[in-house]
Amino acid sequence: MLNIPSLPASQASEAPDDDAIALRILPTQRSNIEGIGVDNIAHLSALFDRLRHEARRPGKSIFAALNVHIANIAHQNPHLRQFLQASDVVYCDGAGIVLASRLLGQPLPCRFTAADWLFELWAYLSQHGITAFYLGGEPGIAEKALAQFEERVPQHTILGVHHGFILQDAALEQQVIERINTLKPDVLFVGFGCPLQELWIQRHKAELEVSVLYPIGATLDYLTRKVPRCPAWMGENGLEWLFRFLVEPRRMFRRYIVGNPWFLWRIGVSVIQQRFRRYKS
Repeated sequence: MLNIPSLPASQASEAPDDDAIALRILPTQRSNIEGIGVDNIAHLSALFDRLRHEARRPGKSIFAALNVHIANIAHQNPHLRQFLQASDVVYCDGAGIVLASRLLGQPLPCRFTAADWLFELWAYLSQHGITAFYLGGEPGIAEKALAQFEERVPQHTILGVHHGFILQDAALEQQVIERINTLKPDVLFVGFGCPLQELWIQRHKAELEVSVLYPIGATLDYLTRKVPRCPAWMGENGLEWLFRFLVEPRRMFRRYIVGNPWFLWRIGVSVIQQRFRRYKS
């Protein structure tokens, strides 16, 4: 069970203001992973603060995560690659990316996996008056997750949820977009899976009246126990991929048993090229 803090109003009022947050978190150094800049974020609190900052500033921002699976898709899909390169925040979401950054001499301190802390993030947003909407998952999953969250944080700022089965129904898709625009949440979480969620955001960004667009994957499947969550000790030791493969071997074979070595091979080639260039210079 997640440890979601309940912050009294008096304590919330003493939290750093937006200007203080901006000075603390900006600018952010980035590691270059196959042409995609990944923000060097050392603490989860800094990621939360950055989201709060982006939600309150003028304009629209995009948050994104990078793991080996997403990097592999981006290697073949120029539209996803463009999306990631244009995102305002890209954080590390996998042990494979941490390893790659170290091999490339641009070490990232750690990974952040939303299934570990999404409810904590929602609680943080609620404490600071940041509103949100969740779009994604199978029918009933988002509602179940929201009900679980409401038990822990009754006074929250999640304005609504909707399942993600809208892409084959243009009328329903437009209805959902209109509902989101009526509610005008500060943050829109989109959980269609990669690359559908990123490409959907790219296509509809201009018409969505939100401040932050945040593709979040199948996070609610884990929070609602639809899919078993990796034990903490395996995640902390870079073995989440192994757990997920053991749970769903047929579906995850190509992603992990084929995808992981392919990614590491590309990184190895990049490391050799780096060293060769240094040797020549």
